[in-house]
Amino acid sequence: MIDESNIMLATGVHMPNLAGRFNTTVQEYVEIIRDLVAIQQVARVKDIARLRQVTRSSVSTALSNLVELGLVNHEHYGYVALTETGRELGDILSLRHGVIQRFLQGFLALDPEAADREACVLEHAMSPEALNALIRFIRIVEKCPQCGSRVISSSSTQS
Repeated sequence: MIDESNIMLATGVHMPNLAGRFNTTVQEYVEIIRDLVAIQQVARVKDIARLRQVTRSSVSTALSNLVELGLVNHEHYGYVALTETGRELGDILSLRHGVIQRFLQGFLALDPEAADREACVLEHAMSPEALNALIRFIRIVEKCPQCGSRVISSSSTQS
């Protein structure tokens, strides 16, 4: 039976549904911070503002909210760092995005850029129940000797 408060992803990792606890804007800030740290080892207010296409003061206001939510650590004029909860949320969002993008690109044959754009929207809106159903569907089709090989080969040729 599916527990809507949790997600069991294809990796077999049991994760709480943190994504459902935070609105889309909060989730997008966490993703941007996670990506910046992965690319340049630090996240700065100016870089977050550039990527969100907002002012630095808007980012500062958002960061205050993220600190209150326990998702980031941030000293005024300092770097922004995700807390353990922030990193967990970022990881969950990344996995959600990956599953949805894989479906859109591999099964529906969207080009990689379109699949990525759509996955960005859907990862925030899709319920854990729908995501679990999508994961089950992907697993079933990939195990099918006739269907699975076509899906896997078509998605690998598009990448």
